[in-house]
Amino acid sequence: MNYLEYEDMAQFEVAHTRLDAAGQLARGTFPKGCLFAFKDEQYHQQCPAALAHNRAGLSPGMKVRAMQCSICEGDPDDCEHIRGRRYGEQECVHIITDAEIMEVSLVGRPAQPDARLTSISLSTSTMQSKLGEFAPGVPVTCDRCLAACDGVAWPSFDG
Repeated sequence: MNYLEYEDMAQFEVAHTRLDAAGQLARGTFPKGCLFAFKDEQYHQQCPAALAHNRAGLSPGMKVRAMQCSICEGDPDDCEHIRGRRYGEQECVHIITDAEIMEVSLVGRPAQPDARLTSISLSTSTMQSKLGEFAPGVPVTCDRCLAACDGVAWPSFDG
């Protein structure tokens, strides 16, 4: 779902449906395999299938100090290679070798498809409100993929 050019494409819903089916297959096949991680006194949702339904991502703002060409390893301003063009089997890209991160914004569609959340923390009190009283730290399975999908969460913070 992260690599589609546009999230309003018909292929997005196909990918979403297949992701749900894969999650259901995994959860049904490995009933003890879908656990919330527990660390720092909190539970963490780290399941890629569950996290893909939250369309939030990260967008860094940075000051680039130095880059190099992926073909010749020279300064892109001084070399003859054109970013995006293929040279033999290799595509020319500019590799950032030195940068200062100025800020990171939460966005709905990050420029880098892999800049998505990899973990969402859930406090023990949140888990207890959903599941009832239990001893913090006990293994808790995620059954999200066994239920019907409740849809994709589209963020409302970027305009």
